[in-house]
Amino acid sequence: MPKKAYECGSCNDVHSTHYAAEQCCQPEVSDVWLCDTCEEAHDEKDDAEKCCVGKVKARGIETVRCPACFRDQELVQHAIEIEVAGHCSECNPHYSVDDTFKIGDLVDQQIAENLERSL
Repeated sequence: MPKKAYECGSCNDVHSTHYAAEQCCQPEVSDVWLCDTCEEAHDEKDDAEKCCVGKVKARGIETVRCPACFRDQELVQHAIEIEVAGHCSECNPHYSVDDTFKIGDLVDQQIAENLERSL
């Protein structure tokens, strides 16, 4: 669930309390919504909810460990790369043309499923 934050109207720094934003540069303060995943500030709550909907792993597994670099990956993109090619793009960004298309199709499919669940 996105959390509400407060943005300084002068320097655009994001603060956790309205008071801190008011005291920052003493300008007008705007209410913003933070994405759960990347914590990017959005003007609308719906935008914050949909910001990283395609990035969070949503297949019931918290993380997937890359067998090549042993990093724990949480993003849909990396999990699908590991599933299709046996490694993530952080350790080896090179894939065959067929794997590239398959990864793209599966990521798009997962994003669509995530969007349907969030609506």
